[in-house]
Amino acid sequence: MIKRLTVCAATFLSAAASQAADVVFTPPPVNDEVIVVERTGFKWTGFYLGALAGYHWTDTEADTWRLVDRDFQLDNWLAGGFFGFNYQFDNDLVLGLEGEFDYSAGANDQTLDIIIAGVPEAGTGDFDLGWGGSLRGRLGYAFDRTLVYATAGGEVATGSVTGSVPSYSLHTGEKVMLGWTAGAGIEQAFTDHLFGRLEYRYSYFPSVHHSFRWDPDFSIKASQSLLKAGLGYKF
Repeated sequence: MIKRLTVCAATFLSAAASQAADVVFTPPPVNDEVIVVERTGFKWTGFYLGALAGYHWTDTEADTWRLVDRDFQLDNWLAGGFFGFNYQFDNDLVLGLEGEFDYSAGANDQTLDIIIAGVPEAGTGDFDLGWGGSLRGRLGYAFDRTLVYATAGGEVATGSVTGSVPSYSLHTGEKVMLGWTAGAGIEQAFTDHLFGRLEYRYSYFPSVHHSFRWDPDFSIKASQSLLKAGLGYKF
C-alpha cells in the first residue's frame, strides 16, 4: 500500500513539474507614452482695444521775432483710445504693437507781448493742441496677470498759436508736428478679457518751419510729459 502511494506521489510531482516548465512569465508592459502638461496661467497673447484719459504737460518754444517771450508751458487734460496686438512667449516675454489716438486740450487767454512796428504791445493768445496719435512697439514681461512693459515709437500732433493786440493779430493755423515718444507702463488683468493700465511717456517734436506773412522764418518745437490711465478689452 505504501509502495502504491509512493508511486502515485512521484507521478503527480512529475506531472506538476512538467506543467510548471510550460508556464512562461510575461512582465507587464512598459508605458512609453509622454504626458505633456500644459500651463493654464493667464496669457496676454491676442488683439485688444480700449479707452484712455489723462493729463499732459507741454513745453513749446516758438522761434519768431514777433513774440517777446517765446517759451510757453501749458497743461491740461487728454482723452482717446488705443488698439494693438500682444504675443507672449514661453519665457513670459511679451512683444506687441500698439496704435493710439487722442485729443489734448490747450490753453486759452494767455498773456502775450507781440512786437508791432518794433514796439512790444500787450495782448492775449490761445494755444490749441487738438488731435494726435502714435504707433509704437512694446516689450514687456508678464507676471501672470500683471504686465510690466516699455514702449517707444513715432508720434504725430497738431496745434496752433493765435495772438492778438488791438491793432494786429497773428495766427499760425493748425500745423502738424512729427516726433518720437518713449515710456513705460503697467497693466493688470482683472478678468480673462478686461484689463487696466497706467502709463507714462515723454514725447519730443523737433523744430517745424513755416513761412507766414508776418514772419517768413517762423518755427516751433515742443516736448510733452504724458500720464495716462486706460481700460481695455482683450479678445
